[in-house]
Amino acid sequence: MNGLFKERLDTVFIRRGISTHRRVRRLLQKHNVCVNGSRVLESGFRLNLALDKISIDGIKKNLAPDIYLMMNKQADSICSTKDDGLYKTVYSFVPKKYFEYAKENSLQKIHTVGRLDTDTEGLLLFTTNGDFSHSLANPLFHVKKTYYVELEKTESEAQRKILEEKFSEGFFIPEEKNEKEFISRPSILEWDSENSCRLTITEGKFHQVKRMFSAQGNKVVFLKRISIGSLALDEKLAPGNSRELSNEELSLLFK
Repeated sequence: MNGLFKERLDTVFIRRGISTHRRVRRLLQKHNVCVNGSRVLESGFRLNLALDKISIDGIKKNLAPDIYLMMNKQADSICSTKDDGLYKTVYSFVPKKYFEYAKENSLQKIHTVGRLDTDTEGLLLFTTNGDFSHSLANPLFHVKKTYYVELEKTESEAQRKILEEKFSEGFFIPEEKNEKEFISRPSILEWDSENSCRLTITEGKFHQVKRMFSAQGNKVVFLKRISIGSLALDEKLAPGNSRELSNEELSLLFK
């Protein structure tokens, strides 16, 4: 797992059930919490779970690093833990060694950071860190997600400019199935051609990208997520393949 990445001690202790948010400072003050033999009193101390040796009152704590994976999701796969009989689950593409590692080290279950539709390709993250996935997937944090989009109909130059402005302001999206209508947040629309573009949004409503273009009289025929925040999809990854995030990539996401 990632060998150089560091996290705050209080964040790790809370996530691993060693302490609560209210009591972590008290734990450090009243108990002998040591990292590599030296006592730590600051809750913001940065831990390297791959290398640091941690103990509390002389009792060793085995805190294995969490799992952080990037996958290039292939089309016709579902973000579910169970196969629906029609499509393979994305978890079936994750190497078994990561599930074994999580179980052996009593980590949270591997889960996706948000979801992608069955026919949507591209960047999909997996982790055992629930705080990490919550901070990236929760719309309240306004994390940018960029998609490459191909449309059924071509748009004239004049219409493309009109759409750029509409997307930048936000507009009404009708209800779909059981999903309520809403006003989209401002987004960034950049055209690559008359019928292809990149769209950056900061929310993740049901079928949002498809519904946004549908509300403007066009249809998405191909959709691929190419970035989350400052992290871009590794285009060397073949569809269905995954790899661990580098320490540099993790730093981008944890900013």
